[in-house]
Amino acid sequence: MNAQDLKSLGEALRRIRKEKGFRLKDLEDHRISFATISSIERGVPTVKPQNRIYYCQKLGFDIEDLPSLINKERENRSQIENLLFLIETCINLDCDGALERLRMLQQESKGQFMDIILYLKGLCYMKKNNLKAAEKYINQAIELIDSGKGTMNENNIKAACFNELGRIYYLRDNNLNKALDFVNKGLNVFIKSGDRQELQYELLIGKVSYLEKLYRTDEALQTLDELWASIQNINRLDVKLNMYELRATLLNQKKKFQTALTFAKEGLYIARANGTHEQAVRLLTVWGNILQNAGDLQTAENCYQLALRLENKLKDKKYVLVSTLTQLGKLYGKRGEWEQSFNCLNMAVNRGRKYNDAHRFCESLMALGDYYLETDEYAKAITPYEEALEISTQYNFSRQKEKSLLNLSECWKKMGNTEKYVALLDELQSELRLREQEGLET
Repeated sequence: MNAQDLKSLGEALRRIRKEKGFRLKDLEDHRISFATISSIERGVPTVKPQNRIYYCQKLGFDIEDLPSLINKERENRSQIENLLFLIETCINLDCDGALERLRMLQQESKGQFMDIILYLKGLCYMKKNNLKAAEKYINQAIELIDSGKGTMNENNIKAACFNELGRIYYLRDNNLNKALDFVNKGLNVFIKSGDRQELQYELLIGKVSYLEKLYRTDEALQTLDELWASIQNINRLDVKLNMYELRATLLNQKKKFQTALTFAKEGLYIARANGTHEQAVRLLTVWGNILQNAGDLQTAENCYQLALRLENKLKDKKYVLVSTLTQLGKLYGKRGEWEQSFNCLNMAVNRGRKYNDAHRFCESLMALGDYYLETDEYAKAITPYEEALEISTQYNFSRQKEKSLLNLSECWKKMGNTEKYVALLDELQSELRLREQEGLET
């Protein structure tokens, strides 16, 4: 028998044993051990054929019954696999219906496909924004796989679980380092010859996104180059658009403005053609950022204003406009239009406070502090800088923390408080030493 036949036979024998009400230890004897029975039911190929035959006989089956038993199990397996595929497809369309069907299947399947069922339940709770429940089911799926009771490694469920855990730690906890750790784990266990090939691209674009937010620009570009080599094989539109947005963003950070503009425009064309408003807003904002850095403030303003006009199309994604308002406020400051600058930055901070996106909120606070610093209102700058320092410390945003310390020290220096000025510079020096020791990019 081949490996798949052994797997099918093992699952059939496990189901029959449970239907008869036997535990594993009920069937062990001087000829067959508990461990051997467990290996047979898991389809382990190294089990001796005579042990497998003996176990079948103990359950009431003769050797001539095995082909029909395997075929029946294959049919049953195929039906459940098709149902699970349909349920996964329907999660975004009818989450509650998918969850109810998974609960029923969990009872009907008698332990089969439990890793997939738990993973899909986690996806349902992700969709319902119940991240605590999602994390519970996804961790249960990983524990099941690690115990050797998973369906099969080739389905890449474990890699998919790590991908979702990365999203949870980013969305719920704003923990970029933990999110990055999980996507790396997902990439390490991903089987390239297995199922869910699009998952590899999702893991890679997640890695690029987390690296970019951690200011590890060179690593992010290197990973994105690796992903770009497969762009013709990528079917998911959201992954492709994220690739264009991130390449434009990273090239902008490298001051390669013309090349960055090319990718921003190409991405925006794809987003416009497909009516994806969230990505259009992101790409318009990135386009504006590039033009602002390149000195074309008027066209940059037009990009930001167009992005803001799409607000009603964003539904539950309006948090992305925090970045748009922050950048527009900075632009007005560069032109000396201080009232408009303050209005945009104040709006960005107020909106950022409503959403659970610490990275965007921190950037808006620092921009408001910069506004007060530029307008010589040093006492007012203290509050947003201190709040940004608190957030950056809590979530380990090292670059934002360093900038907050530097600008806070400047404020206290301007206000004549030498003690606080020196204390903040000492803390900044410690942060820079720590970053050097950790080997982060400078």
